[in-house]
Formats: sequence, C-alpha cells, structure tokens
Amino acid sequence: MNTWGIAMKNKTSKRSILIASYLEEEHVERIRAVDEQIFVNYEPELLQPPRYPADHNGHPITRTKDEELQWQSMLKKAEILFDFDQTHLTDLPELAPNLKWIQATSAGIGQMVKRLEYDKRMPETVFTTASGIHSQPLAEFCLMSMLMYSRGLTRMLEMQAQKHWERYAGTDLIGKTVVIIGMGNIGQRVTEIAKVFGMNVIGIKRTVTDMDLNGMKADQILPTNQIGNALSQADYLILCMPHTTETENMIGTSELSQLPKGAILINIARGTVVDELALIKSLKDGHLGGAALDVFATEPLPKDSPLWSMTNVLVSPHSGSTSDRENTLITDLFCHNLRQYLDEKPLVNVLDTKLLY
Repeated sequence: MNTWGIAMKNKTSKRSILIASYLEEEHVERIRAVDEQIFVNYEPELLQPPRYPADHNGHPITRTKDEELQWQSMLKKAEILFDFDQTHLTDLPELAPNLKWIQATSAGIGQMVKRLEYDKRMPETVFTTASGIHSQPLAEFCLMSMLMYSRGLTRMLEMQAQKHWERYAGTDLIGKTVVIIGMGNIGQRVTEIAKVFGMNVIGIKRTVTDMDLNGMKADQILPTNQIGNALSQADYLILCMPHTTETENMIGTSELSQLPKGAILINIARGTVVDELALIKSLKDGHLGGAALDVFATEPLPKDSPLWSMTNVLVSPHSGSTSDRENTLITDLFCHNLRQYLDEKPLVNVLDTKLLY
C-alpha cells in the first residue's frame, strides 16, 4: 500500500478536510493543529499552481488518470472543503456527497452558488464567505484612487513622460463628500479611512436601523430608496455592494446624471452593478470627471473596450482585493470557523442563499 493509501486508511475515524486551492505549508500546519479529530488532505501537486501570492484559481492543470482518481477519492470522503474546487465546479455536488461545509476564499460567492444551483443540489451544505478579509486592500485601493484624482497623478505622469514642467494646483480630500453604496466590512473600512482624511461620508444600505446610525462612523446612513439624496452631494461615489438582483445595473444613466459634474466613480463591487455603456457615455461627455474600475461587465476587459484608452479612467485587472497577506487572514478565519464547527457553534460569514451575501 502506498503512503497516500496508508494515510487514508488511518484517517477513517477522523473528520476529513480537503484543501482545494494552493496554500502555504505553514498555513496547512495551522489548520492541522486546530484539533486532533481532523485529518487534512493537502496535495499541492494535484492543485492548480498559483500565478501570484494568494491566487486561488491558478494555472490550469491536467491531472493523470491516477491523479484524478486520487483527487476524486478525497472529494468523496471530504466533510469540509477549504475553497471551492475549481476543477469540478459543475459536478461538485455529485463528487462530494458528504460535504457539510465549504469555506470560500472570496466574499462574493452568492452569484456562483446560485448559478450552479448549489443551494438546491447541496441543501445540507453550509457555505461561508471570506467577507472582511479583503476590506483593507480594497479600502486602500479606494484611497489610492481618490488621491490619484485629487492630487493630479495622471497629469504628473503625462508631464513626466513629456519632460514638461508646468506647475498646477490639485485639491484636498478634506471637506469632500464620499458616498459609499454598501456598508458591509469594506464600506465601513473605507469610511474609517475617509474620516481620517477629513471627508464627509454618506453610507447607503439596503435597510437602515437605529443600530446602524449609532454604530457606524459615517456622517449619514441612508436606505437605498433615498439614494438620489446622496448622489447629488457626491464628489466621490464608491460602489462596494454585493451583486444581487436588486443591485444589478443599479447605477445607470439616471443615477450618473444625478452626480455633480466632475464627480469620480470608484467600482470595487462587480461590473454588473453599473450600466457600463452609460458609464462610458458619461465619461466621454465629461459629466463624470473620472472612474477607477477594478471590476467590469466582462472580464478580462475586452481589448476593444474604450475604457482602456480613456485618460480619466484607471483600469485595474480585478486585483484591488488581492494581497500577499490574504492566505494568512483566510487561514485565521478558517481556523476560527473550524473550531466553531467542531464545537457545534455558529459559523462566521454564513452565506444567505436567498440574499446572495
């Protein structure tokens, strides 16, 4: 019997965890140390190799017949999955019938779960998101974007390329108003950073309670049905809401026209929350002063998209959330949830399969 076979035999009485995306060995060992009753399957040679730190999709791979049999055997026995199996997204429910819990490495898994009908095909499986893990890098992306426009970074780079010296005046963030749609972990972290810079913050939530008004640091918290009152005040509009039926194309021609001339739009949510054609038109017409976009309706962004060549647009390849610290933080979250799971206590970040977040 080979080493893998012996290991599988010895673990029959233990709770099986399968790690489905690349993870540094130090983090694997942290998971193993949570409890003696678990058995952690981690076979990096069977996983898609990462292209950059904390890449959870990786380069495509082709497993040999024996490797695929080994992988499917581990899937079949797994009770817990660390990350979704990118090599078996469509047939995961059939290949992993014993799954009770999947910990995602992304916050925005709702649409995928809905599209693949995991909620119907895996009704006994709990899905937990990585909500909160990416709030710091995304908040820093928003800060970078606001400073880029307020301090005239694109102008500086253009003049430097031309070796042209001409003094000019930028503007300050202090006293400016930022409207944030989506006041979850990311929206709240953006709020904290914006307040440090002396900005006025108006937060938009699906529903607003007295607790929201008392617990959040924004100057105002408004429900979605009052969004028009906020847009007319926005120097910066930041989108960080989840992609749901309600938020799809939430920002279109009407909403963009309500923004003051020269306002800046920053999208770190999903490309589908904005009418991209209306956005392009507003940028071309000069009503919007600029846009910093980390997400797009189609990804990768098609080469013929006019957004690539607009001097007032920052195109980020959906990388605003990625950080070399990500696997450390996700392992922290997973280990906490694993302890909760083994102790039969509530898990953090459970996906609501109706609301999709």
